[in-house]
Amino acid sequence: MVTLFIGQHQPLMAAGLSTLFTTPQERQIINSNRYKGDKPKLVELAEPVEAVIELPSQPLAQEEVMQQYVISGITLSRDGPHSVWINSIMYEDGEQLEDSSRLKVLAGDDVRVRITAPDGKQYYATSGQTLEVTYLVNIEN
Repeated sequence: MVTLFIGQHQPLMAAGLSTLFTTPQERQIINSNRYKGDKPKLVELAEPVEAVIELPSQPLAQEEVMQQYVISGITLSRDGPHSVWINSIMYEDGEQLEDSSRLKVLAGDDVRVRITAPDGKQYYATSGQTLEVTYLVNIEN
Protein backbone atom coordinates (compact mmCIF):
# COMPACT_ATOMS: atom_id res chain seq x y z
CA MET A 1 0.00 0.00 0.00
CA VAL A 2 1.28 3.47 -0.89
CA THR A 3 0.91 6.42 1.45
CA LEU A 4 0.88 9.98 0.13
CA PHE A 5 1.82 12.90 2.33
CA ILE A 6 -0.09 16.16 2.03
CA GLY A 7 0.99 19.15 4.06
CA GLN A 8 3.29 18.55 7.00
CA HIS A 9 2.17 15.23 8.49
CA GLN A 10 -1.20 14.24 7.06
CA PRO A 11 -0.98 10.82 5.34
CA LEU A 12 -3.57 10.00 2.68
CA MET A 13 -4.08 6.45 1.61
CA ALA A 14 -3.73 5.82 -2.13
CA ALA A 15 -6.82 3.58 -2.05
CA GLY A 16 -9.01 6.73 -1.92
CA LEU A 17 -7.52 7.83 -5.24
CA SER A 18 -8.12 4.60 -7.13
CA THR A 19 -10.36 6.25 -9.74
CA LEU A 20 -7.43 8.38 -10.88
CA PHE A 21 -5.09 5.42 -11.30
CA THR A 22 -6.90 2.89 -13.46
CA THR A 23 -5.53 0.32 -15.85
CA PRO A 24 -5.86 0.94 -19.60
CA GLN A 25 -8.57 -1.70 -19.78
CA GLU A 26 -10.58 -0.06 -16.98
CA ARG A 27 -10.18 3.33 -18.66
CA GLN A 28 -11.48 1.93 -21.96
CA ILE A 29 -14.57 0.51 -20.23
CA ILE A 30 -15.22 3.84 -18.47
CA ASN A 31 -14.89 5.77 -21.72
CA SER A 32 -17.09 3.38 -23.71
CA ASN A 33 -19.88 3.56 -21.07
CA ARG A 34 -19.63 7.30 -20.49
CA TYR A 35 -22.01 8.57 -23.20
CA LYS A 36 -24.23 5.57 -23.93
CA GLY A 37 -27.41 7.43 -22.85
CA ASP A 38 -26.46 10.68 -24.58
CA LYS A 39 -26.97 9.70 -28.21
CA PRO A 40 -28.02 12.61 -30.44
CA LYS A 41 -31.57 12.54 -31.71
CA LEU A 42 -32.31 13.20 -35.37
CA VAL A 43 -34.73 16.03 -36.06
CA GLU A 44 -37.03 15.70 -39.03
CA LEU A 45 -37.80 18.90 -40.93
CA ALA A 46 -41.29 19.63 -42.25
CA GLU A 47 -39.89 20.66 -45.64
CA PRO A 48 -36.66 19.60 -47.31
CA VAL A 49 -33.90 22.19 -47.30
CA GLU A 50 -31.90 22.79 -50.46
CA ALA A 51 -28.27 23.71 -50.17
CA VAL A 52 -27.32 26.75 -52.21
CA ILE A 53 -23.68 27.19 -53.06
CA GLU A 54 -22.71 30.35 -54.85
CA LEU A 55 -19.57 30.24 -56.89
CA PRO A 56 -17.83 33.45 -57.86
CA SER A 57 -18.79 34.43 -61.38
CA GLN A 58 -15.24 35.38 -62.27
CA PRO A 59 -11.97 35.07 -60.43
CA LEU A 60 -10.68 38.14 -58.65
CA ALA A 61 -7.84 40.04 -60.23
CA GLN A 62 -5.27 42.09 -58.39
CA GLU A 63 -4.29 45.62 -59.23
CA GLU A 64 -1.17 47.41 -58.03
CA VAL A 65 -1.80 50.70 -56.26
CA MET A 66 0.93 53.26 -55.73
CA GLN A 67 0.62 56.08 -53.18
CA GLN A 68 3.03 58.90 -52.52
CA TYR A 69 3.17 60.29 -48.99
CA VAL A 70 5.08 63.45 -48.08
CA ILE A 71 5.87 63.51 -44.34
CA SER A 72 5.99 67.23 -43.57
CA GLY A 73 6.11 67.01 -39.77
CA ILE A 74 5.93 64.83 -36.67
CA THR A 75 4.87 66.19 -33.27
CA LEU A 76 5.45 64.25 -30.06
CA SER A 77 3.08 64.83 -27.15
CA ARG A 78 3.45 63.90 -23.49
CA ASP A 79 -0.26 64.10 -22.66
CA GLY A 80 -2.02 62.97 -25.82
CA PRO A 81 -1.44 61.12 -29.04
CA HIS A 82 1.46 62.03 -31.29
CA SER A 83 0.65 63.80 -34.58
CA VAL A 84 1.93 63.43 -38.13
CA TRP A 85 1.41 65.72 -41.12
CA ILE A 86 1.12 63.65 -44.29
CA ASN A 87 0.32 65.37 -47.60
CA SER A 88 -0.64 68.52 -45.61
CA ILE A 89 -3.23 66.63 -43.52
CA MET A 90 -2.76 66.05 -39.78
CA TYR A 91 -3.24 62.49 -38.48
CA GLU A 92 -3.03 61.21 -34.92
CA ASP A 93 -0.96 58.18 -33.97
CA GLY A 94 -2.84 54.97 -34.81
CA GLU A 95 -5.23 56.48 -37.36
CA GLN A 96 -5.91 55.10 -40.81
CA LEU A 97 -5.23 56.96 -44.04
CA GLU A 98 -7.81 57.23 -46.85
CA ASP A 99 -6.60 53.96 -48.43
CA SER A 100 -6.86 52.04 -45.10
CA SER A 101 -3.10 52.21 -44.49
CA ARG A 102 -2.35 52.43 -40.76
CA LEU A 103 0.22 54.73 -39.24
CA LYS A 104 2.27 54.58 -36.06
CA VAL A 105 4.63 57.21 -34.66
CA LEU A 106 7.85 55.67 -33.39
CA ALA A 107 9.33 57.93 -30.73
CA GLY A 108 12.85 57.53 -29.42
CA ASP A 109 16.32 58.52 -30.61
CA ASP A 110 15.17 58.35 -34.24
CA VAL A 111 11.66 59.84 -34.45
CA ARG A 112 9.87 58.44 -37.48
CA VAL A 113 6.51 57.22 -38.74
CA ARG A 114 5.65 53.69 -39.83
CA ILE A 115 2.98 53.29 -42.51
CA THR A 116 1.52 49.80 -42.84
CA ALA A 117 -0.08 49.30 -46.25
CA PRO A 118 -3.35 47.33 -46.58
CA ASP A 119 -1.37 44.24 -47.68
CA GLY A 120 0.81 44.36 -44.52
CA LYS A 121 4.02 45.83 -45.98
CA GLN A 122 5.64 48.40 -43.72
CA TYR A 123 7.32 51.64 -44.78
CA TYR A 124 9.33 54.04 -42.57
CA ALA A 125 10.09 57.74 -42.97
CA THR A 126 10.95 60.77 -40.91
CA SER A 127 9.97 64.42 -41.27
CA GLY A 128 10.88 65.86 -44.67
CA GLN A 129 10.92 62.54 -46.52
CA THR A 130 8.66 61.23 -49.27
CA LEU A 131 7.46 57.61 -49.31
CA GLU A 132 6.44 55.61 -52.38
CA VAL A 133 4.02 52.96 -51.07
CA THR A 134 2.85 50.17 -53.37
CA TYR A 135 0.42 47.36 -52.60
CA LEU A 136 -2.00 45.01 -54.33
CA VAL A 137 -5.81 45.22 -54.07
CA ASN A 138 -8.38 42.69 -55.27
CA ILE A 139 -10.75 43.84 -57.99
CA GLU A 140 -13.63 42.04 -59.71
CA ASN A 141 -13.43 41.50 -63.44
